[in-house]
Amino acid sequence: MEMNNPNYAPSIEFSVDQEHGGVRTLGCFTFFIGVIASFAILNTFIPNGGLIILGASIAIAVGLTYLSDNLAKRYWPSRRLLQIADDVIALVHKDIVETKLDASENVNLIMWHFQASRHPRVPKGWYVVANALEQDGDYVITYSIASPEDLEKLPLSRLSTEYVRKKKKGDEEGRDLRKAGHIRRIEQAEFHRGELGAEMTLEDYQAYLDYLVDTYTTWMPKDK
Repeated sequence: MEMNNPNYAPSIEFSVDQEHGGVRTLGCFTFFIGVIASFAILNTFIPNGGLIILGASIAIAVGLTYLSDNLAKRYWPSRRLLQIADDVIALVHKDIVETKLDASENVNLIMWHFQASRHPRVPKGWYVVANALEQDGDYVITYSIASPEDLEKLPLSRLSTEYVRKKKKGDEEGRDLRKAGHIRRIEQAEFHRGELGAEMTLEDYQAYLDYLVDTYTTWMPKDK
């Protein structure tokens, strides 16, 4: 069924990319303006406050940025959706299909995770958890952020491969053709994640995987 069909009604739908480019830009703008405005206001009450005023201004700006982020994520959606209907799994942006797969045919599942060490808003030791549905070179890729404890509780977590971007010399995995092929597939999927990946809340990510496991029993592995 075509996504622009007026009778189209997805069986399940998830809003993705809550922290889209607009939200990030607003956060940067709020922080910048918050520091300047707070410093100007505090300086009228505490002249020559120096570093004390600067520190207080930054703290206030951080609080304002946190508030604006939460409000923006709630009231400024990305208009990008993950939809499933009539065995079509699709990522849709403003009613335009970005990519779609025919779930009535065989689909390949790739799952991986890696530490989110460079993400400024993710606690140390947490992971980016991702999965790719691949069919004839087309991908539907979703990902989320999870603590080590949450990672273990996710559906099919046993199938998720820890992805290390830089291999160590003499790594035995590089000598195993089967494992090397699997790593190459993950590398390809990770590349496409940067271009097409849809970020989900951890709750939605888990619900999405549960739905796939329960619905597409011919090509999805069993959870246990």
